[in-house]
Amino acid sequence: MYNPQQYGEQTLAWSDSVLIENGEENMLYSAAVSDPDKWQIEALLANCVERAVDLLAVNIEDDSLYLMFEWNTNASVLTVVVCDDSKRRDAKHRVRCDMSAMNAKIKQLSESEQWKYKGESFADIVKHGLHDYLTTCTGFMRYSLVAVFHQGSRQHTELL
Repeated sequence: MYNPQQYGEQTLAWSDSVLIENGEENMLYSAAVSDPDKWQIEALLANCVERAVDLLAVNIEDDSLYLMFEWNTNASVLTVVVCDDSKRRDAKHRVRCDMSAMNAKIKQLSESEQWKYKGESFADIVKHGLHDYLTTCTGFMRYSLVAVFHQGSRQHTELL
């Protein structure tokens, strides 16, 4: 489980709202980074993963296969959904985190000689950070889901 004190950070403030799509009610749990200097990318990603994992018990259905991490490069937004094998039918509860406030900080850090993600794009940093966190996330390991990542098309996902 994510421990905010491990990173010297606080948890994100999550809000929930109802989305109506195709006549069905879905829940969106969202957060936005407002103070980029207060966060490390690893802590942000851990917050997102833990929020999504907290919802797995109510999100998984018989045909659920993927825990999908969708990165919108233009908006710097991470969305996490549980979906079926066709990657077309999403579960009712979704998690979304707006990290656009981190853009300048990530650019500056990626140019730094000391940073482990030197020279990598924000999308690659997110992908690697999610992979690293999921390998130790006991809540995720309780479920038989495949973690995947994409930054464009759901049909072109990468295993995490």
